[in-house]
Amino acid sequence: MVKPALLAEEVRVRDVMSSPVIEADAEETLDKVADRMEKYHIGSVVITKNGQPVGIITKRDIVDKVVARDLRPSSVRAGDIMSSPLHIADPDLLIDEALRKMNKMKVSRLVVVYKGKITGMISLKDILQVTPEILDIVREQLRIKGVHVNRGGEGLQEGYCDACGEWSDMLVRIDDQLLCEECRLEMEKR
Repeated sequence: MVKPALLAEEVRVRDVMSSPVIEADAEETLDKVADRMEKYHIGSVVITKNGQPVGIITKRDIVDKVVARDLRPSSVRAGDIMSSPLHIADPDLLIDEALRKMNKMKVSRLVVVYKGKITGMISLKDILQVTPEILDIVREQLRIKGVHVNRGGEGLQEGYCDACGEWSDMLVRIDDQLLCEECRLEMEKR
């Protein structure tokens, strides 16, 4: 897990990713894939073909592409409903960059690849698990620098950033302003 001494801008994908990644062959049927998801308490499985990763199946894929169409999971192959291509991240990518990539790609997880091999997966859930600790560290740094941090709306908020006007679901109240991560970091640099 993340050591408390790490600063927000130093937390990398490798620090919070889940590993190992559970895989299934593209020829497997959905009932077997769903059983694996339940067994390991996971929300996604990487799909492989001839040992190479080619896509991903999430719980949402199963609901949207199988259940909603009233298909029998035992007659649907994983390769037929997987989402492809895989969206990947390097283990050394900063988590705020991973978050921006997820937002841009409109996905909630990235497969972590190092030297051509899958080493893990990072999801919004993984990032959110470390966010409270990161925010506490940032608040303390700002307090030391003399910036007043109003904790009135305890935790993260969503809405439009008061500084840049962009939508964010990770706004933090600082000096009576709701700021996104980028604007907060910019303020900290001043």
